[in-house]
Amino acid sequence: MRVSVLLFGAYREQVGQGRLELTLPPGATVGEVKALLEGQYPLRLSGGLAAINEALAQPGDALKEGDELAFLPPVSGGAAEDSLGLTHEALSVERWVDWASEGPYGAVVSFLGTVRSPNRGLPVTHLEYEAYPSMAEKVLRQIVDEMRARWVLGRVAIWHRLGRVNPGEASILIVVSAPHRPEAFEACRYAIERVKQILPVWKKEYLPDGAYWVEGQAPEGHRL
Repeated sequence: MRVSVLLFGAYREQVGQGRLELTLPPGATVGEVKALLEGQYPLRLSGGLAAINEALAQPGDALKEGDELAFLPPVSGGAAEDSLGLTHEALSVERWVDWASEGPYGAVVSFLGTVRSPNRGLPVTHLEYEAYPSMAEKVLRQIVDEMRARWVLGRVAIWHRLGRVNPGEASILIVVSAPHRPEAFEACRYAIERVKQILPVWKKEYLPDGAYWVEGQAPEGHRL
């Protein structure tokens, strides 16, 4: 089957063109195309997003004849010192700490939220995260704008996992650098609290004998 692949931003520059026409076996998945492109080009697509016919897609989604598959670099509106988004890939704190450790910044604070088991005395097999992606990207931008309005900061990264996350794996990563440590600590703590309050990402907790959605509480002034 024939599929068109669109590449944007840094991905387009790394490949040297923004559109590829591929012949693939029937039922090929987004993840298989990702692996194919990374094997053929000096390209790393992990951390970005994919869309099939302008709808966000997951690595396991199957393609069909005539589909248009787009690979989208991580969204980072506003300051060039921010990296924000949602991902199905594993989160690596070392990568982002290295990224945030620039000369002018005397402090780098990181937070890694991991899936715990047992939880409330019960074993957890895994969590499933679901999001409203387009709104989540805007909310992440809002949170970082709030942080920068309160503190003098260097680089800020906030990434949240989607899909299945197993015990011990990270579901959210926050890295903040600043000229001084008080600002870095305070801003990092602020970020995780705001994410828990307003980011449109939900989790379902799976136990050996069932599953349920974990519900929080909407902030005052925004409750239905």
